[in-house]
Amino acid sequence: KCVGLDNELGRCEYFSKCFGHEYGSDFALAINHSCAIEQTYVGICCANHQGKVREKSVGEESLAETLPLIAISKEKEVALPGNGSRIIWTEEESEASANGSRNPERPRGCGTTWKSRGKLVGGRPADPTEWPWMAAILRKDQIQYCGGVLVTDRHVLTAAHCVFRFQPRDIKVRLGEYDFESAEESRSLDFAVSEILTHPYFDYSTYENDVALVKLHRPTIFDSYIWPVCLPPIGQTFANKSAVVTGWGTKYYGGPVSAVLMEVDVPVWPQDKCVRSFVQRISDTAMCAGGYEGGRDSCQGDSGGPLLHQLGNGRWVNIGIVSWGIRCGEPGRPGIYTRVSSYLEWIFENAVL
Repeated sequence: KCVGLDNELGRCEYFSKCFGHEYGSDFALAINHSCAIEQTYVGICCANHQGKVREKSVGEESLAETLPLIAISKEKEVALPGNGSRIIWTEEESEASANGSRNPERPRGCGTTWKSRGKLVGGRPADPTEWPWMAAILRKDQIQYCGGVLVTDRHVLTAAHCVFRFQPRDIKVRLGEYDFESAEESRSLDFAVSEILTHPYFDYSTYENDVALVKLHRPTIFDSYIWPVCLPPIGQTFANKSAVVTGWGTKYYGGPVSAVLMEVDVPVWPQDKCVRSFVQRISDTAMCAGGYEGGRDSCQGDSGGPLLHQLGNGRWVNIGIVSWGIRCGEPGRPGIYTRVSSYLEWIFENAVL
């Protein structure tokens, strides 16, 4: 059973069954009624007219419990993204043991880490396994030049400006990396790239629509070092919310890159303040984050990496993609991030459907 249009109980069917005639090809409507078929395939709720269900309250974390990829509220119905239409479906959360470890064989849902939280300009080293969705994008010479996040077992979300000039054979993706100079703190895996999907309306001159998906040549495993992040709830701006930026970028403008994954806490700016801070046009599909006083920002080499926010249920969502900025950590000059919630339809169509 699932919840379809008008809060009617329905059947979970493949998208082709009722997407067109019931949802009118309206993705924003249909995405709220996604579900799992046989606990394996992504489907959509098709009406069978078996009665209505009680209305749900809508809040920051109140999305349909069956929605794959995207953070939801009810912890007993959580979906993990998978390869194309393959997902891992779980009905209860893994419980932390007394020493804080978790069972890697038991599904736990997107956006959860094996560490509780107690570069980057003004940042600090992260802990191993703290950000298991981090992806490093490397050139043929093994140099890491951009970041990204794992959103399914074969797709990494990144910035279009990181990959639009490359062919798949020119880059590779490393998952599970922590310290590029030490093999002891991580269990990284390298993946060839089978496809690069940049947004069709990406504009290199303005960085509008700065979003891309990199498809791995094979599915990855999920463990304590490699785990997918959640995509954000629909319709949230996250203004004045706290967020975290992670990456291996330079520690200050023009400085050396960090071998160790770094993190920094930054506030998300209200959109009006964001727009007033730049001469350049800032569209609603972009957002600002950074310390108002300066010193806390993403920097060179962090491009494509995530701006992360933790929901009240503990799940981490990737609300922004590091796009561009003026130098790094300048007072009154926040970093500009691609607003992920503006591209959920495009991501879903290219990573799941």
